[in-house]
Amino acid sequence: MQKKNAKNESTRGWQHFVAVVLALSSHGTWAKELMGLMQAYEAARSYDPVFKGAQAVRDEGREHQTIGQAKLLPVISGVVSSNQNQSRVTEANGRTDNRGRYASNTSSLQLRQPLYDREAWAAKEQGVARTAASEALFRFREQELMVRVFEAYSKALLASEEVRLVEAQLQSADELLRANEQRLMQGEGTRTDTLETRSKQALIQAELIVAQDRAQHALDALQSIVGRPVKQLERFTSRGGTTSAPGALDDWRSKAFDTNPEVESLKHNLEAARHEVSRAKSGHYPRLALIVSVGNNESDTTSTYRQSSQTTTVGVQLNMPIFAGGSVSAQSRQAVAQLVKAQADMDARVAELEVELHRQYSAQKNGLLRIAALESAVATSYALIEATQRSFTGGERTNVDVLNAQERLAQSVRDLTQARYEQLLAGLRLRHLAGVLGEADLREVASHFGQGRK
Repeated sequence: MQKKNAKNESTRGWQHFVAVVLALSSHGTWAKELMGLMQAYEAARSYDPVFKGAQAVRDEGREHQTIGQAKLLPVISGVVSSNQNQSRVTEANGRTDNRGRYASNTSSLQLRQPLYDREAWAAKEQGVARTAASEALFRFREQELMVRVFEAYSKALLASEEVRLVEAQLQSADELLRANEQRLMQGEGTRTDTLETRSKQALIQAELIVAQDRAQHALDALQSIVGRPVKQLERFTSRGGTTSAPGALDDWRSKAFDTNPEVESLKHNLEAARHEVSRAKSGHYPRLALIVSVGNNESDTTSTYRQSSQTTTVGVQLNMPIFAGGSVSAQSRQAVAQLVKAQADMDARVAELEVELHRQYSAQKNGLLRIAALESAVATSYALIEATQRSFTGGERTNVDVLNAQERLAQSVRDLTQARYEQLLAGLRLRHLAGVLGEADLREVASHFGQGRK
């Protein structure tokens, strides 16, 4: 009877471990109150500091167009002044007119409309380019948020599942240790088996501490994005299967250059740099403006004492630059250098995007093959652990063989889970780099997660 109990202890241990592993690999039951991927994304849109900063940059950038347009619109200004004066006028013949204290008042309203101003035109076009650049960059940050949320979500989920795997390994080791101790008491086992299991148990406990810390850090990272406490997450259910990269790599490269919002922003920045060159060089050109003014004056000078006047003026003003100490030429050279840098920045970023695009395309495409291989590895490891347990019960294998088989199965399941998340992440990154990532794509990825089977 004692021998049977020892065998039952060992069997319960590995059966519990296999049940947990299968639950993780086939995606079983979770608690009801979970945070889904789309819930995390909506929370991040409202809270994430990085995304809020991107919104502020976009709002600031929108004003560039208005500021540039204002350079071509009329400028209307009004001036009103009221003064108390004390005056004594001495004429050439020596006669003195002591006027004492009196008030003088002036008011004027002036309209100035640029007629010819190369700097104003360049500023207007530059403002349009800068606003377009900020809008494009915000779209890039918006797509980037989807990728960041899923990356943090999947890392937190993977880390929590690693904890469950290690806990299952530890419980199995506990059961095996009890079985070893019972067999030793019965005179069948050896002290070596017990010591080996204790050593393995201690290593698993240390691994559990590391896994728990890693899970908490991953959860903290997700919470820093969504801005709310997160206890549990929806698990991968594999509904509808994973997706593969459609089309050829060249098609994705073409999309990246044509529709990637970051590349579009860099193109607008390059256009703004070109207009900056024109604006700097405009210092060599004349300016012509229409001026209309209306003024009211009362005792504004000593010669108009106790006199009131109203003056209306309509005319044009020509401002002809002659010499500015070389500042215009220096600013022009400076603007040309900034243009060269803007072009170099865009070329460098496009090259980086092409490399990253190829990497994500390969990761998504080859990810399907890797998932299939790991699914086969899990099935093989499961069969191996059953065979090892039967051999252990029959005395042909040691308890170390059982623990090693369990460790291989856990590692296979861990690798499979990670491969599934990485394949989905590569798909999101690929569409992000191509500039075509939208909420519909994130919802499609979210459809692979849920409460699972009960």
